[in-house]
Amino acid sequence: MSNKVLIIDSNSVLAMRLKVLFELLGGQVEHIHYNMLDKGITFTHYDVIAIAHGIPSHYLTLLSSLKEHCKLILLAPKPDNNEHLEVFSQFNKALPNGIVVYPFFANKEITHLLERVLEVGASQRLVLPTVLLVDHDAIRLELLAISLRGAQLTVFTATTIGSALKVASKDHIDLLISDFNFEDGTGVEMFVQLKGLSPNCRCLLFTSRASQVDMMEAIRQGVEDVLLKPFDESELLQSLHKLWQTELLRRQNQELVERLQETVDALIERDSLLRVIYKHTPDPIVLFKRSGAIIEANDASIRLLNLSQSEIQARSLYDLFATDCTDSLKLAIKEVGIKWHFNCELVLPQASGDIPLMGTFNEIDHHGEVAFAVIFKNVAHLKKKQQVLEEAKEVLEAEVQARTSQLQSAKDAAEAANLSKSEFLANMSHELRTPMHSILSFARFGLDRLSSGEAPIDKLQKYLSRIETSGERLLLLLNNLLDLSRLDAGRFPFNPSNYDFTSIIKTGIDDVAGSALAKKIQFELCVPSAPILLYCDQDQMNQVVRNLLGNALKFSPENSQIKVAVDLIGNKVAVAISDQGVGIPDDELEQVFSKFVQSSKTNNGAGGTGLGLAICKEFILLHKGCIYASNNEFGGATVHIELPLSQH
Repeated sequence: MSNKVLIIDSNSVLAMRLKVLFELLGGQVEHIHYNMLDKGITFTHYDVIAIAHGIPSHYLTLLSSLKEHCKLILLAPKPDNNEHLEVFSQFNKALPNGIVVYPFFANKEITHLLERVLEVGASQRLVLPTVLLVDHDAIRLELLAISLRGAQLTVFTATTIGSALKVASKDHIDLLISDFNFEDGTGVEMFVQLKGLSPNCRCLLFTSRASQVDMMEAIRQGVEDVLLKPFDESELLQSLHKLWQTELLRRQNQELVERLQETVDALIERDSLLRVIYKHTPDPIVLFKRSGAIIEANDASIRLLNLSQSEIQARSLYDLFATDCTDSLKLAIKEVGIKWHFNCELVLPQASGDIPLMGTFNEIDHHGEVAFAVIFKNVAHLKKKQQVLEEAKEVLEAEVQARTSQLQSAKDAAEAANLSKSEFLANMSHELRTPMHSILSFARFGLDRLSSGEAPIDKLQKYLSRIETSGERLLLLLNNLLDLSRLDAGRFPFNPSNYDFTSIIKTGIDDVAGSALAKKIQFELCVPSAPILLYCDQDQMNQVVRNLLGNALKFSPENSQIKVAVDLIGNKVAVAISDQGVGIPDDELEQVFSKFVQSSKTNNGAGGTGLGLAICKEFILLHKGCIYASNNEFGGATVHIELPLSQH
């Protein structure tokens, strides 16, 4: 019975090669795009599963179950494509059981690998060489190492023969890639010593002058290739791969499959080209390079463009369309990235009138180079329908908006009023009930004492003191409510003039000095030496400073310190009042300035109505300033105020 194979693709030519090779080996291949994974695929139905590079990383969650699959193949991107290589590395780490197939493998090598997979599974995965890279030039050494590691090779580096042999004494080396000349000898001499540590090691030398190398001596010692500097990454990888394949042939002592190689290569290229170019042949299809040069077009494109095949291939795709459309297309191609495909609207100028087109672009691999295939759709009829629908939509929206605006306004006003009423009642019921309950309770205690003939002075003083405190709390609440009501109505008296802001700060500190003395809290005042003239309402500023200092005292522990810093920043005065209390949760730093809102860290046991900071905020906004809070690094909170010196 033949093996069932699933190939999960992303328009990869390497995947197409793999499909043909599996079919030649008698496998039943199902070739799908990764978008079909969202429809649900039962992986256990397949003997072999191959995953192409270019699949977005968020599909890893869906494919993670394959880490237990015994016959899994991963198709790697080219090592110079860093974006695709980064995503592929994530798949390689998440699916360590996968056999990696690289794009520079020949078909005969892939075929041999697939035969072993079909027979014994992933236990016979292709082994990549361990490379020792030696060069006295540290910069060139690092660049070469990066290139080789990009091809998933294990690479050790050294700059001298001595350090290279030291590395080889600890780790097995398969391939030596070395410069020819060193201060302590030659690359050939190092290879001779290295073979004593790794007998099966093979050698590739590079030099700037071939005459420096005694080729007969090098060949006699087993050096198999010499590269002339400068050489590019492709030449190095090809030479390295060639050496490694020779070593694998010796180790495995098997003949690689060579039958039908030229036929398979021709079939693969023809199949991949036809599958992309002639898909959906009723629509115009054009294959072009990133530069815009047209490679080939189908018959529908000839009819659309009114050009012959030779005339089309002599043109650039960017010259066929309107300039603004071409600019958008070039930008989309530049930013296509890992998505592989995109849509772009284009306008084709014609003597009979412009033709609107929708192009669906797909990135493809054409003979090892990045190219694009585009399928065009004539959307002229859709544009007309869209225009009619948009006109009808605008008319309908205008009518609906005219008829519902009044109802919406009434609804919003009712909801706002209802919400305000609910918030007011919920908060006020608690704030009024607490002091009123205290007043009534202590009044009853006093009356009970008097009626029983027991009325000690100290007890009555205590009860009356509690009644007075609760009454003051009620009075403060009512005054705050009155202030807020007048502020909301815009009727709060505002009498600004120029005042010394430093004196206002000092007056505020003096007003709360008694409370500070009771808790043994000290104030640290930092103000400029020169007076600060601020255009403000003195009474309002006094109330703001008293409220903020009172809050700082209320939530500060005994024997602590409150810092008040005043600075001039341009045409603004900045005030920072810092305490050493419990601080404010980060997600509540803005809410504490709302009406009836207190911090969750301070609303238990500390008292307060939640109106003080709200009034401060209204007064500061009245002065065209801003107020906000932050937490200190070593505990406590800081309230910041910024006020313009002049409001003109």
